[in-house]
Amino acid sequence: MIKEDADMEEKNVTLHPVFAMHGYAVDMPSQSGAHTYRFRVHSGDIEIQHHSYDGIAGLWCLPPESGDRASIVLHSGEEAIITIDSRVHDCEPDCVEIANCHYGKRAVFSYQEIDSESECVDERLAS
Repeated sequence: MIKEDADMEEKNVTLHPVFAMHGYAVDMPSQSGAHTYRFRVHSGDIEIQHHSYDGIAGLWCLPPESGDRASIVLHSGEEAIITIDSRVHDCEPDCVEIANCHYGKRAVFSYQEIDSESECVDERLAS
């Protein structure tokens, strides 16, 4: 499968402090299947959260059906290559969110989807 260059561009994100009540988290695009990303944290700390939908509760509160870890924290200066295996559970796609870990300071990071075959993959979200 060939991906377009626009999909492969590095995206820069600034997350507000949690006390800002908005802009402290960002959803990753909902794409079923395994996707590999390179994350670079420039300042602050981020938490990558991956949850499956619970049709009874009506919330994304279940651990990922794929067996991925539900969360991982990356700190300022860290870089990680992570494969996220997103699936559909109870007719809803998994929710993958990146949140700021701090209540009083911003977090700045960048991410880029990469071709997993050409990179060494850090399975930090995998079980």
